[in-house]
Amino acid sequence: MAVVGSQIDGVTNPNTTGTLSPIVSTYYEKVFLERAKYEFVLSEGSQIRSSPANQGRTVNFSRFTPLGIVTTPLGELSNPVTCAISACTISMTLSEYGLTIPCSKLVTLTSIDSNMKETVELAGQNMGETLNRLVRNELDNGTSYYGNNHIVSTFTTGDTMDACDIRIMVQTLEVNKTPAYADGLYVGKTDPISKYNLLGDTTWVNAHVYSDVKDLWAGEMGELYQVRWLLNKDLSSGIEATSTASSSTIRYYTYVHGDNAVGTFNLESDQPKLYILANPVDSSSPAGRASFVSWAGVYACKLLNANWSIAARFALV
Repeated sequence: MAVVGSQIDGVTNPNTTGTLSPIVSTYYEKVFLERAKYEFVLSEGSQIRSSPANQGRTVNFSRFTPLGIVTTPLGELSNPVTCAISACTISMTLSEYGLTIPCSKLVTLTSIDSNMKETVELAGQNMGETLNRLVRNELDNGTSYYGNNHIVSTFTTGDTMDACDIRIMVQTLEVNKTPAYADGLYVGKTDPISKYNLLGDTTWVNAHVYSDVKDLWAGEMGELYQVRWLLNKDLSSGIEATSTASSSTIRYYTYVHGDNAVGTFNLESDQPKLYILANPVDSSSPAGRASFVSWAGVYACKLLNANWSIAARFALV
């Protein structure tokens, strides 16, 4: 670890002008995980898998094509006709992510945050938001849907989310034979922009008054039209253009999907987690003048079936 002036390993250190007690190390880890969990919403409802170590970076999945429905009766003494099975392979590559926050020993001794509680929470929030963004980028690849069932060339500022949109999206998932979750519902992940319209529907059911017992997901707000709705604060928006038309109306993304539509994966031996080095003393830092709060790990997200996940675009209220 090279320490030069106000830089550590080439990274400008914002935390300049105390050691971490082993007794409170467990406390810091709990603070870190809770902050990350609060911000990490979009992975809810996905397949969560850990890849074993020493098996390579690429994970392959096989998805079989449903067989044709047989409506013709068999003749007497006849055997069923043979039918070849077809399948496609879905590949995903595991990658490393992480961030380090350096903090000088003098800061830890003189600041209010003497034991780096806020620094640890900040790192936790960054991990949660980073992993959330990776899932968001993948969900953007789902089946496109535009407000009021429009296309990009006719999309206008009035195309906000309404009850009809939700019913159409649910219908689309059902036509595509999208499996629902164990409770018979799909999951929707929307932004603060479209949340306004959801809460205004007269049939909205708040999560805290569910009539049956459920394990609430992170950010869960309630139910509407066979969809459990979660609030995603990581806004995804843009102005899209096609080869034939372009719309200047900003569109905000809402995601609705079923079970087994998306998968999130980590490496069993290197899952994203917290690392704290409190004033380490080694040959590169003989005086132990800096502490480091880091998070790092292997992670990936993959849309397993785009027909089972909708990336809907809605305008501002």
